[in-house]
Amino acid sequence: AALDTGYGPQEGILLLLRATAYLKRAFEHQAQLRLVVQDLSESVPDPESLERLYQLAALHPSLSKSLFNKVLIDAKMQDRKFRKIKYRHGLYEYALLHAAQDSLRSTQLLPQHAKTWLRAGDALAELRKLKESTLYYQKAINLDPSLKDRLEPVIERLERSQTFLDKAKGWWSSDTLRLALDVAG
Repeated sequence: AALDTGYGPQEGILLLLRATAYLKRAFEHQAQLRLVVQDLSESVPDPESLERLYQLAALHPSLSKSLFNKVLIDAKMQDRKFRKIKYRHGLYEYALLHAAQDSLRSTQLLPQHAKTWLRAGDALAELRKLKESTLYYQKAINLDPSLKDRLEPVIERLERSQTFLDKAKGWWSSDTLRLALDVAG
């Protein structure tokens, strides 16, 4: 049972506003995440370039030490960029988790307000909790039928995405898949 503070509706509204702020922050972190992923991807040499570098080192052994030092320096820089990606992704997920927590609590405090269910659906969808988000969107529609035209295409897209995710889980690790989807948006 939830702790009764005596401020249910006011607390629900504040949580809804905070959830909205956390979602906004999450999208800002996602934009930064995309930039650092782009930066890393631009710093990784293509296989042909590496092959040419190794061939050059084989043909000119006197250059090999400096060439391999360059590769080592580049690898260290790429490692720093990868750690930056992990950090940014952590900030993104942190904001999403707090948005979900606040919006789910607001549905308990304001169960008759469609906006609380809508915001909870948004947060859950961003967390790739697609089946759950669909249920929250459907509850929002039940409370406010005017949302139907707006949310039905979203629900259909989520159902298609869930089918894709179910198949993709067999191909990629969950961490890789989650990061790729979060960067792609």
